[in-house]
Amino acid sequence: TEIDVVLHFKSNSPRMDIPTLADTRSFQHIYHYSLSSLPESDFRPRLADDRVGHFTTLHQDYTSVLKDDPYVRYVNRWHLEKAEPKFDQSPPKKPIVFWLENTIPPEYRDAVREGILVWNKAFEPLGFEGAIEAKQQPDDAEWDAADVRYNVVRWMVQPGQGYAVGPSRTNPFTGEIFDADIRISADFVRYAHLEFTELVDPVGREPWASGDFTAPSPAAAMGHSRGFCDMADGLRQEAAFGWHLLEARAAAGGGEVDEKEFIRQLIVELIAHEVGHTLGLRHNFKGSTIHALDELHDRRVTDKEGISSSVMDYNPVNIAPEGHEQGEYYQTTLGPYDYWAIEYAYRPVEADSPASERAQLDKIASQVAEKDLAYGTDEDALYWTRGIDPSAARWDLRDDPIAHYRDQIALSKELWSKVEDKFEQKGERYQTLRRVFGWGFRPYFSGAGNVSRYIGGIYHYRDHVGDGRHPLQPVPPARQREALDFLVEHVFGPDAFRWSPELLNKLAPERWVDFTWSVFDVSRIDYPIHDIVLRIQRRPLDRFYDPTLLSRLQDLELRYEGDETFGMVNLFTGLRQAIWAELETGSSIDSFRRNLQRAQLQKLIGLVLKPAYGTPEDARTLARADLQTIAAQIEARLDGGGLDAYSRAHLDETRARIEAALEAGLERSL
Repeated sequence: TEIDVVLHFKSNSPRMDIPTLADTRSFQHIYHYSLSSLPESDFRPRLADDRVGHFTTLHQDYTSVLKDDPYVRYVNRWHLEKAEPKFDQSPPKKPIVFWLENTIPPEYRDAVREGILVWNKAFEPLGFEGAIEAKQQPDDAEWDAADVRYNVVRWMVQPGQGYAVGPSRTNPFTGEIFDADIRISADFVRYAHLEFTELVDPVGREPWASGDFTAPSPAAAMGHSRGFCDMADGLRQEAAFGWHLLEARAAAGGGEVDEKEFIRQLIVELIAHEVGHTLGLRHNFKGSTIHALDELHDRRVTDKEGISSSVMDYNPVNIAPEGHEQGEYYQTTLGPYDYWAIEYAYRPVEADSPASERAQLDKIASQVAEKDLAYGTDEDALYWTRGIDPSAARWDLRDDPIAHYRDQIALSKELWSKVEDKFEQKGERYQTLRRVFGWGFRPYFSGAGNVSRYIGGIYHYRDHVGDGRHPLQPVPPARQREALDFLVEHVFGPDAFRWSPELLNKLAPERWVDFTWSVFDVSRIDYPIHDIVLRIQRRPLDRFYDPTLLSRLQDLELRYEGDETFGMVNLFTGLRQAIWAELETGSSIDSFRRNLQRAQLQKLIGLVLKPAYGTPEDARTLARADLQTIAAQIEARLDGGGLDAYSRAHLDETRARIEAALEAGLERSL
């Protein structure tokens, strides 16, 4: 039953302004209700396996109190059956049909169709020909795109948004998927007009932007368990960074780039990712670490399996280092993991019950230890410190993610060095220069967060007994030191952030009004360069001094196999030596470094005076020792002279704060 309801809302004193309405005191809203009964079928549920990533339908079984786990979990999947079971290859009795809404711009429809149909590659080895179909909604269609009888890829107009989601509806008893829709924001493709500073506002839209590594409440985390997906938000940021860099290269003599091909690949990956969700697949944030740099830009490799082992990862734009041959920009095909996950969910199995399928399904899932089938999902890739596995990460790439971020930061510096060549043209507006400049910070934010996860990290595998690996393996100490060295050089180092005054003085703000008159909401007319840099630096700092990470570092010292370790003392010493290096070298302390030193000093004083619940006592004593060492070095540096006024005032205040903190801390400990 399909019902349209027109609701009329009125208010003499509306509490908010809605810029797309002529008058916010009154508006009409149309709701479409699609009511249906559960379909009757001979669908057989399939038991899920935690080694492979599927959405599940679950219930508790009260027929036996002897089971270790009371839950029964079924894979969410469509009811696919061969029309001719005796043939190796057969069309399905009822294919999965997606309709392209007639609101999708014609120039994007082929890419949308490609992103849908690419999944047929995974069904063909299972004996299905044309398991998925893509059809175009006619312009004169009499059915509504919200009709539950149609699976529709929709193009939604919502100014300023760039989301994409792929929800589905399932039978709550069996996990059978009977309806799915994909909603794409019309502004997704033209997202590059936003400034990066709008994404890292003082409140912070995401933990990765704000530097907040505090675990959310259970209610806040529920979005992930219900299929939360914000890939489009990050993918459009990746597209903005990558496209502007390619434009800057072209202006500097690097050759022309094909904008249509860039956008085509972008849309194909986005649609394929969301279709994967509608087929029952969860995210796989370990997919992006299978290829070396040369393989990433070798089309003989990527045409077969893409730049990642899974389109269900959040894969970044794949831009080649300067002077290197460019390959695919995005994941436009399925990776090895995608074939594996589809095989588990959809391979026809001769059995008379879900339990009798177990043996055959276990043969599929037991391949979990193969490198190309690595799997980690939302709860494994948490930004906050409960996330322990650095290989389960969003927006990383390559078999060496630390090297990837080193190259990404080189790309940022390349963008900044060429930005004026392309975006400072006579007659053009300086606001474009400001927007493009801001996108250069994205690799810093992403790299500072993801690389910091190697320190105190533990590789987590979902293997069952006999699959070949222990479930937990500490990140080798040498790898943790490499991560710290990366952060010291590119985030904390005295030469990490440098721009010419001339460039900074060209970063003009937007003065045009928009629907929301946001020009009045801009907190800084000039570019907030110190705020952005400090936000990048706080991201790893907040993580390193979090009680959960400090406790894990303490425990890890008991778990390394061999003489080499990496513990709290290594972290504290490494950070102190890097952040307060001027006390050893005798150099003046610039404004970026003074801000960084104050931020770390605040962390150390907090550990001494008011450590958060769960902080190990060893962390408090190491913080006190750091403060004593810094105070002694400051004393010697002040006596040595040769300081500029800023540096002297900064060190003098720092010494006073340390003295007060140590005195108060001693009274507290007594």
